[in-house]
Amino acid sequence: MKGRDTFTMAEIKNLHQLFLQKDNADPNKQKYIRNKMREMGFYITDFTKKSMNSTDFIRLCKNGTIKITDKDKSMKSDDVAEFLCNNDDNQSNEIRLGNNENLCSKNAEPQDNENFKEGLGPWVDEHSEILILGSLPSDVSLRERAYYQNKSKNSFWKLMHGLFGEGPDCKGFLMKHHIALWDCLSAANREGSLDSNISGGERPNNIPQLLESHPSIRRIVINGKSKAKGYFDRYFSDLYSHIDVIIVSSSSNANSIEFEAKLEEWKIILK
Repeated sequence: MKGRDTFTMAEIKNLHQLFLQKDNADPNKQKYIRNKMREMGFYITDFTKKSMNSTDFIRLCKNGTIKITDKDKSMKSDDVAEFLCNNDDNQSNEIRLGNNENLCSKNAEPQDNENFKEGLGPWVDEHSEILILGSLPSDVSLRERAYYQNKSKNSFWKLMHGLFGEGPDCKGFLMKHHIALWDCLSAANREGSLDSNISGGERPNNIPQLLESHPSIRRIVINGKSKAKGYFDRYFSDLYSHIDVIIVSSSSNANSIEFEAKLEEWKIILK
Protein backbone atom coordinates (compact mmCIF):
# COMPACT_ATOMS: atom_id res chain seq x y z
CA MET A 1 0.00 0.00 0.00
CA LYS A 2 1.45 3.33 -1.09
CA GLY A 3 -0.81 5.45 1.08
CA ARG A 4 -3.19 5.06 4.02
CA ASP A 5 -6.49 3.29 4.58
CA THR A 6 -7.48 5.29 7.69
CA PHE A 7 -8.56 8.94 7.63
CA THR A 8 -10.23 11.48 9.90
CA MET A 9 -13.81 12.57 9.24
CA ALA A 10 -12.55 15.91 7.92
CA GLU A 11 -10.23 14.10 5.49
CA ILE A 12 -13.03 11.77 4.38
CA LYS A 13 -15.25 14.76 3.59
CA ASN A 14 -12.44 16.45 1.66
CA LEU A 15 -11.76 13.27 -0.31
CA HIS A 16 -15.46 12.88 -1.07
CA GLN A 17 -15.60 16.43 -2.44
CA LEU A 18 -12.58 15.66 -4.64
CA PHE A 19 -14.29 12.53 -5.94
CA LEU A 20 -17.45 14.53 -6.74
CA GLN A 21 -15.28 16.95 -8.74
CA LYS A 22 -13.47 14.08 -10.43
CA ASP A 23 -16.77 12.44 -11.49
CA ASN A 24 -17.47 15.28 -13.93
CA ALA A 25 -13.95 16.43 -14.78
CA ASP A 26 -12.04 16.05 -18.05
CA PRO A 27 -8.94 13.78 -18.08
CA ASN A 28 -6.45 16.60 -17.39
CA LYS A 29 -8.48 17.87 -14.45
CA GLN A 30 -8.87 14.29 -13.14
CA LYS A 31 -5.10 13.92 -13.05
CA TYR A 32 -4.81 17.11 -11.00
CA ILE A 33 -7.51 15.86 -8.59
CA ARG A 34 -5.81 12.48 -8.16
CA ASN A 35 -2.59 14.30 -7.25
CA LYS A 36 -4.49 16.27 -4.60
CA MET A 37 -5.75 12.97 -3.18
CA ARG A 38 -2.25 11.54 -3.09
CA GLU A 39 -1.05 14.60 -1.16
CA MET A 40 -3.57 13.51 1.50
CA GLY A 41 -2.20 9.96 1.47
CA PHE A 42 -5.04 8.46 -0.60
CA TYR A 43 -4.12 6.30 -3.61
CA ILE A 44 -6.93 4.84 -5.70
CA THR A 45 -4.65 1.97 -6.72
CA ASP A 46 -4.45 0.87 -3.08
CA PHE A 47 -8.10 -0.19 -3.35
CA THR A 48 -8.78 -1.05 -6.98
CA LYS A 49 -7.07 -1.53 -10.32
CA LYS A 50 -10.01 0.16 -12.02
CA SER A 51 -11.26 3.73 -11.90
CA MET A 52 -13.05 4.87 -8.73
CA ASN A 53 -15.89 7.36 -8.48
CA SER A 54 -17.66 9.04 -5.54
CA THR A 55 -20.15 6.17 -5.20
CA ASP A 56 -17.32 3.61 -5.02
CA PHE A 57 -15.57 5.74 -2.39
CA ILE A 58 -18.66 5.89 -0.14
CA ARG A 59 -19.20 2.14 -0.55
CA LEU A 60 -15.63 1.43 0.62
CA CYS A 61 -16.19 3.70 3.63
CA LYS A 62 -19.42 1.86 4.47
CA ASN A 63 -17.92 -1.62 4.29
CA GLY A 64 -14.88 -0.63 6.36
CA THR A 65 -12.25 -0.98 3.64
CA ILE A 66 -11.58 2.72 4.13
CA LYS A 67 -11.58 3.40 7.86
CA ILE A 68 -12.68 6.59 9.62
CA THR A 69 -10.67 7.23 12.77
CA ASP A 70 -12.36 8.36 15.98
CA LYS A 71 -9.35 10.50 16.91
CA ASP A 72 -10.70 13.56 15.13
CA LYS A 73 -11.27 15.92 18.06
CA SER A 74 -13.84 17.98 16.14
CA MET A 75 -15.95 14.94 15.32
CA LYS A 76 -19.23 14.37 17.11
CA SER A 77 -20.37 10.85 17.92
CA ASP A 78 -23.00 10.73 15.16
CA ASP A 79 -20.95 12.44 12.43
CA VAL A 80 -19.77 9.25 10.71
CA ALA A 81 -23.22 7.62 10.64
CA GLU A 82 -24.85 10.82 9.41
CA PHE A 83 -22.26 11.36 6.65
CA LEU A 84 -22.56 7.80 5.34
CA CYS A 85 -26.34 7.90 5.64
CA ASN A 86 -26.63 11.18 3.72
CA ASN A 87 -24.36 9.84 0.99
CA ASP A 88 -26.26 6.62 0.38
CA ASP A 89 -24.85 5.03 -2.78
CA ASN A 90 -28.35 3.82 -3.66
CA GLN A 91 -29.67 7.38 -3.86
CA SER A 92 -32.12 7.75 -6.74
CA ASN A 93 -30.26 10.19 -8.93
CA GLU A 94 -31.54 8.62 -12.14
CA ILE A 95 -34.89 10.45 -11.98
CA ARG A 96 -33.96 13.90 -13.16
CA LEU A 97 -35.48 15.87 -16.03
CA GLY A 98 -36.46 12.84 -18.07
CA ASN A 99 -38.80 13.90 -20.85
CA ASN A 100 -39.72 17.27 -19.37
CA GLU A 101 -39.21 19.34 -22.48
CA ASN A 102 -42.84 20.43 -22.30
CA LEU A 103 -42.34 21.70 -18.77
CA CYS A 104 -39.10 23.50 -19.54
CA SER A 105 -40.71 25.27 -22.48
CA LYS A 106 -42.84 27.24 -20.02
CA ASN A 107 -39.70 29.06 -18.89
CA ALA A 108 -37.74 30.79 -21.62
CA GLU A 109 -35.24 32.63 -19.43
CA PRO A 110 -31.61 31.71 -20.22
CA GLN A 111 -29.08 29.89 -18.08
CA ASP A 112 -26.68 32.15 -16.14
CA ASN A 113 -23.37 30.28 -16.22
CA GLU A 114 -22.01 32.11 -13.18
CA ASN A 115 -25.01 31.49 -10.92
CA PHE A 116 -26.60 28.42 -12.51
CA LYS A 117 -27.09 25.73 -9.87
CA GLU A 118 -28.25 22.14 -10.21
CA GLY A 119 -30.11 20.42 -7.39
CA LEU A 120 -29.95 16.94 -5.89
CA GLY A 121 -31.55 13.63 -6.73
CA PRO A 122 -34.65 12.49 -4.82
CA TRP A 123 -34.45 10.77 -1.47
CA VAL A 124 -37.07 8.06 -1.93
CA ASP A 125 -37.56 4.32 -1.65
CA GLU A 126 -40.30 1.77 -2.30
CA HIS A 127 -41.90 2.42 1.10
CA SER A 128 -42.19 6.21 0.79
CA GLU A 129 -45.71 7.53 1.43
CA ILE A 130 -45.25 11.30 1.77
CA LEU A 131 -43.22 13.41 -0.67
CA ILE A 132 -42.00 16.76 0.68
CA LEU A 133 -41.07 19.28 -2.01
CA GLY A 134 -38.99 22.43 -1.62
CA SER A 135 -37.71 24.82 -4.28
CA LEU A 136 -33.95 24.22 -4.71
CA PRO A 137 -31.28 23.21 -2.13
CA SER A 138 -29.19 25.89 -0.44
CA ASP A 139 -25.53 26.32 -1.36
CA VAL A 140 -24.57 24.51 1.87
CA SER A 141 -26.76 21.53 0.94
CA LEU A 142 -25.38 21.45 -2.59
CA ARG A 143 -21.85 21.42 -1.20
CA GLU A 144 -22.67 18.67 1.32
CA ARG A 145 -24.78 16.75 -1.26
CA ALA A 146 -27.56 16.37 1.31
CA TYR A 147 -30.82 18.18 1.95
CA TYR A 148 -31.40 20.97 4.50
CA GLN A 149 -27.83 21.19 5.77
CA ASN A 150 -27.89 24.93 6.51
CA LYS A 151 -29.41 24.15 9.90
CA SER A 152 -28.84 27.58 11.43
CA LYS A 153 -31.17 29.06 8.81
CA ASN A 154 -33.66 26.25 8.31
CA SER A 155 -35.62 24.21 10.88
CA PHE A 156 -36.50 21.28 8.61
CA TRP A 157 -34.68 18.62 10.65
CA LYS A 158 -35.95 20.13 13.90
CA LEU A 159 -39.48 19.80 12.50
CA MET A 160 -38.85 16.20 11.48
CA HIS A 161 -37.68 15.34 15.00
CA GLY A 162 -40.70 17.16 16.39
CA LEU A 163 -42.91 14.89 14.28
CA PHE A 164 -41.07 11.59 14.60
CA GLY A 165 -38.70 11.80 17.59
CA GLU A 166 -34.94 11.94 17.87
CA GLY A 167 -32.54 10.55 15.29
CA PRO A 168 -29.81 11.51 12.82
CA ASP A 169 -30.40 14.29 10.29
CA CYS A 170 -30.13 12.02 7.29
CA LYS A 171 -31.88 10.14 4.53
CA GLY A 172 -32.14 6.93 6.55
CA PHE A 173 -34.16 8.68 9.25
CA LEU A 174 -36.68 9.91 6.66
CA MET A 175 -36.88 6.52 4.94
CA LYS A 176 -37.63 4.90 8.31
CA HIS A 177 -40.67 7.14 8.60
CA HIS A 178 -41.73 6.76 4.94
CA ILE A 179 -40.86 10.36 4.02
CA ALA A 180 -39.47 11.15 0.56
CA LEU A 181 -37.69 14.41 -0.21
CA TRP A 182 -37.12 16.35 -3.40
CA ASP A 183 -37.55 19.79 -4.96
CA CYS A 184 -39.78 21.36 -7.58
CA LEU A 185 -36.72 22.56 -9.48
CA SER A 186 -33.86 20.53 -10.86
CA ALA A 187 -31.85 23.69 -11.55
CA ALA A 188 -32.09 27.47 -11.75
CA ASN A 189 -30.10 30.69 -11.81
CA ARG A 190 -29.58 31.82 -8.23
CA GLU A 191 -27.04 34.06 -6.53
CA GLY A 192 -26.56 32.70 -3.01
CA SER A 193 -29.08 30.46 -1.31
CA LEU A 194 -32.29 32.46 -1.00
CA ASP A 195 -35.32 31.44 -3.05
CA SER A 196 -35.96 35.15 -3.56
CA ASN A 197 -32.71 35.29 -5.57
CA ILE A 198 -33.84 32.73 -8.14
CA SER A 199 -33.73 34.62 -11.43
CA GLY A 200 -34.91 32.35 -14.20
CA GLY A 201 -33.23 29.45 -15.95
CA GLU A 202 -35.59 27.13 -14.07
CA ARG A 203 -35.71 23.44 -14.93
CA PRO A 204 -38.40 21.40 -13.21
CA ASN A 205 -37.80 17.96 -11.80
CA ASN A 206 -39.80 15.09 -13.26
CA ILE A 207 -42.16 14.71 -10.33
CA PRO A 208 -44.86 12.88 -12.36
CA GLN A 209 -42.30 10.21 -13.27
CA LEU A 210 -41.25 9.89 -9.62
CA LEU A 211 -44.87 9.35 -8.58
CA GLU A 212 -45.40 6.81 -11.33
CA SER A 213 -42.34 4.81 -10.32
CA HIS A 214 -43.22 5.01 -6.59
CA PRO A 215 -46.97 4.31 -6.33
CA SER A 216 -46.72 4.06 -2.53
CA ILE A 217 -46.57 7.88 -2.39
CA ARG A 218 -50.06 9.03 -1.41
CA ARG A 219 -49.46 12.67 -0.50
CA ILE A 220 -47.35 15.65 -1.56
CA VAL A 221 -46.33 18.28 0.98
CA ILE A 222 -45.16 21.63 -0.39
CA ASN A 223 -42.61 23.23 1.94
CA GLY A 224 -43.50 26.89 1.60
CA LYS A 225 -46.57 28.91 0.63
CA SER A 226 -44.64 31.30 -1.61
CA LYS A 227 -41.80 30.14 -3.87
CA ALA A 228 -42.17 26.36 -3.58
CA LYS A 229 -45.93 26.57 -4.11
CA GLY A 230 -45.39 28.98 -6.99
CA TYR A 231 -43.11 26.56 -8.82
CA PHE A 232 -45.42 23.64 -8.10
CA ASP A 233 -48.37 25.61 -9.50
CA ARG A 234 -46.37 26.63 -12.56
CA TYR A 235 -45.14 23.19 -13.54
CA PHE A 236 -47.32 20.61 -11.77
CA SER A 237 -50.81 22.11 -11.35
CA ASP A 238 -52.31 18.99 -12.97
CA LEU A 239 -51.26 16.95 -9.95
CA TYR A 240 -53.77 18.71 -7.68
CA SER A 241 -56.49 16.53 -9.18
CA HIS A 242 -54.49 13.29 -8.97
CA ILE A 243 -52.99 13.23 -5.47
CA ASP A 244 -53.53 14.79 -2.06
CA VAL A 245 -51.49 18.02 -1.88
CA ILE A 246 -50.86 19.88 1.39
CA ILE A 247 -49.15 23.28 1.59
CA VAL A 248 -47.38 24.21 4.84
CA SER A 249 -45.39 27.21 6.04
CA SER A 250 -41.77 27.14 4.96
CA SER A 251 -39.28 25.46 7.28
CA SER A 252 -36.90 28.35 6.56
CA ASN A 253 -36.09 30.48 9.58
CA ALA A 254 -36.69 33.51 7.37
CA ASN A 255 -40.34 32.65 7.98
CA SER A 256 -41.24 34.66 11.09
CA ILE A 257 -43.70 32.08 12.49
CA GLU A 258 -42.53 30.72 15.85
CA PHE A 259 -41.26 27.15 15.76
CA GLU A 260 -43.97 25.65 18.01
CA ALA A 261 -46.71 27.16 15.84
CA LYS A 262 -44.95 25.91 12.72
CA LEU A 263 -44.66 22.41 14.19
CA GLU A 264 -48.39 22.35 14.97
CA GLU A 265 -49.10 23.29 11.37
CA TRP A 266 -46.75 20.60 10.02
CA LYS A 267 -48.53 17.92 12.06
CA ILE A 268 -51.29 17.99 9.42
CA ILE A 269 -49.02 16.14 6.99
CA LEU A 270 -49.42 12.96 9.04
CA LYS A 271 -53.23 12.97 9.17
